[in-house]
Amino acid sequence: MSTMGHWIAVALAGALGTVARAGVTVVATRLFGTGFPWGTIAVNALGALCFGAIVGATRSRVALPQGIETILLVGLLGGFTTFSSYAFQAVELWQSGRPGLAFLYVLASNLLGCAAVWGGLKLAG
Repeated sequence: MSTMGHWIAVALAGALGTVARAGVTVVATRLFGTGFPWGTIAVNALGALCFGAIVGATRSRVALPQGIETILLVGLLGGFTTFSSYAFQAVELWQSGRPGLAFLYVLASNLLGCAAVWGGLKLAG
């Protein structure tokens, strides 16, 4: 992953991941409203599932060409997942006087993220 072409591919994949993140957030907000950060939790769970599936597949049976795993994991999923948004929204819920929702959000994000990685590994393995 040392050529300029690979770095450009990572950047383009990151841009695509960012657009996909925005789309998922819009859909989740339309479906479930704005009272809880559903878009972020959906993106984090889906991103974790995809991450686990890609890593699981490459570890078990799929040989990707040089640099493709980095393009997918660092570029595409790096642009797609939203950990910094997750942390901010947890603090925002807490500061808005909703510590119970903040706790639920942190717990659900972590449990769903770990379960999704496990699911992705099982799905691909």
